[in-house]
Amino acid sequence: MVRGGFFDRRVGPAAVGLCLAAGLARAGGTPENVLLIIDPLDRRSLEVGHHYKAVRGIPDTHVLYMEPGAADYGAFAQFNLAALFATIERRGLWGQVDYIVISASDTFYVSAPDLVSDGCSPVTRFSLSGAYSLAFSADEILAGGLASSFGNRFYAGSNTPQRFDSEFSWLGGNPSNDPNARRYFVGALLGYTGTRGNSAAETIAMIDRSAGVDGTRPAGTFYYMQTTDQARSGPRHNAYPGAVSAIVGLGGQAEHLFAVLPEGRHDCLGIMTGIATLDVPGADLTILPGAFCDHLTSYAATFDIGSQTKMSHWITNGASGTWGTVEEPCNYPGKFPHARTHVFYFQGMSLGESVFRAVSYAPFQGLLYGDPLTRPHDHIPTITVSNPPQGTVSGTIGLTQSGTTTRPGASITFFELFVDGRRYDDAFFFQTLSLDTTLLSDGWHDMRILGYDSSPTGSAGSWAWPIVVDNHGRSASIVAQKTTGNWNTAFTFDVAADGPGLREVRLLQHGRVVAASKSDEASLTVHGWTLGAGVSRLQTEALYADGMLVRSEPVEVAVTFGGGNPSGAPPVAHDFSIHVDPGADALVELAHTFDDRDVPLGFEVLSPPAKAAIVPGPDGPFRLLRADADATGMDTMTFRVTSATGNSNTATVRILYAPCAADFNGDAKVDTLDFLGFLNAYTAADPRADVNGDGAVSSLDFLAFLNLWTPGCP
Repeated sequence: MVRGGFFDRRVGPAAVGLCLAAGLARAGGTPENVLLIIDPLDRRSLEVGHHYKAVRGIPDTHVLYMEPGAADYGAFAQFNLAALFATIERRGLWGQVDYIVISASDTFYVSAPDLVSDGCSPVTRFSLSGAYSLAFSADEILAGGLASSFGNRFYAGSNTPQRFDSEFSWLGGNPSNDPNARRYFVGALLGYTGTRGNSAAETIAMIDRSAGVDGTRPAGTFYYMQTTDQARSGPRHNAYPGAVSAIVGLGGQAEHLFAVLPEGRHDCLGIMTGIATLDVPGADLTILPGAFCDHLTSYAATFDIGSQTKMSHWITNGASGTWGTVEEPCNYPGKFPHARTHVFYFQGMSLGESVFRAVSYAPFQGLLYGDPLTRPHDHIPTITVSNPPQGTVSGTIGLTQSGTTTRPGASITFFELFVDGRRYDDAFFFQTLSLDTTLLSDGWHDMRILGYDSSPTGSAGSWAWPIVVDNHGRSASIVAQKTTGNWNTAFTFDVAADGPGLREVRLLQHGRVVAASKSDEASLTVHGWTLGAGVSRLQTEALYADGMLVRSEPVEVAVTFGGGNPSGAPPVAHDFSIHVDPGADALVELAHTFDDRDVPLGFEVLSPPAKAAIVPGPDGPFRLLRADADATGMDTMTFRVTSATGNSNTATVRILYAPCAADFNGDAKVDTLDFLGFLNAYTAADPRADVNGDGAVSSLDFLAFLNLWTPGCP
């Protein structure tokens, strides 16, 4: 059972009621609504994930490096979902993340026997995408007793489009505060890299064509194919005429044909068919970028069984998305997308929203495969700001935003302000946005404004602008000694920070620590193999004793897939610090570097933290910590990286349970009790008294604490 359950993460009736009253379903297919999972030990996952992040413009804080699968659903809920929710919580992304996108992976399902009943064929697997889609229902699933026909409450029995928002509970396709309503994510797998799947190159090509077609509203035809395979085609036959009529009524083109594939047609915006085996590569047809194509059959996503055509064939031949089941589902129509998938899609919903709204059963076995953000038929608004901030900013800044759309009858009605991927303000069309920069750390920040139109799909456009904040006289910098290389390349970065109370500087890749130093100036090295292929953004992050984190402007490095001769040197591990709230979970990376792709690595915790438990999970370069409810002060965890070429040095993760070092006892105030608590720890040479983080308790720590305690916490 996941600690604390997931019920507390569902929107309460009052919150839903307020949102409904305001009519603010403001989320959907934009990069600010994505959490991207990349496996840090899978070279194809790294390459594809980094490409997807760059092409889609996903904020650095919306990337989670962890192994996406688990041995079984119990382990998945205990570790993966706990790590997912902990990351969303720590990064302040509640109510923002709608899509859980899994980079290319060598796994496509989670073993889940005896949890869901089915009168036709046992349910023993959940799809990887479905397991994340149903994250809010984990406790309900683990309790057992659910049927495979358990309803997807976002499903709509009409052609009405609706922008998806994970912040809402859904019932009957609408936001609801009814107890039977449920929350979801839209989970999707970009590609399966195992046998019968897609190569990294094929998946990257899919990403490029999907992003490239957004908002272009391409001409073409949606094809509904009625085959003679009654078991696989029959479940959707009756829905085809209505879907064709709806698309044509909306000004589009759709046809209901009696064949397996639309041979001779080279304008396929989407194909829905039903047959076990079909020759997609050999067919005389052209699948246009952005198309969703599927064939209702038992084993389309069961990649470990050779029979029947796999869903990957659609991606290879031009589609942007597809759907299949990871084991025998029986031919329940509710387990597959309804014909109105294309009706939703043509009205401007994203691919992920359209498919999820058209599947009436909870997606236990159904795998959404491809790019869920694809939205070729959308009218993407243009957002402008008349007074973008110039130079360094401080205090409160105002922004005068506006937007336009080409959608007939629509206007831009609502705006949201994001900084570093986190929502800070919102405004209606007649209001202006403002940002109190004192809520931010000093340094570089990624600022974006999203504007939404008045249509049911709530189409969003964006405006982006970097800002540099200076309220406290602190700054950080980074210089890359080289910006291109391969797996064996040692990328060295000159990092620096200034300002009072500096504890350490570290090197971040998309929010994860990959190297660190206690000096205010350092040269930090990380190998291309550790970073992974593709384009990565790296920043200096400086940690100060009062808890402030200051980041530099990012630099980009490009790592090619492949390399030359490794150095033969053992891996290197890095010390660094992390803040963890008492009673909270935190996924902690084990910062290291290594350059040999052919030598497997092990990650060994030598001494666990005293005030936090390590949640059982994968043995990769990360650990999930569960802090004690009364944890205060400082704690440590030591680790090393093992390999056939030798073991790394022993590295220490310093865990700081109080966000401000002056609040020594963690009671959220600074008073004489904090001074006495520190004095007692200092006298006993307790590691918690190592305020300056130099690994020793000395008079320097006494002076450092006194300098922090005198002004108190900010």
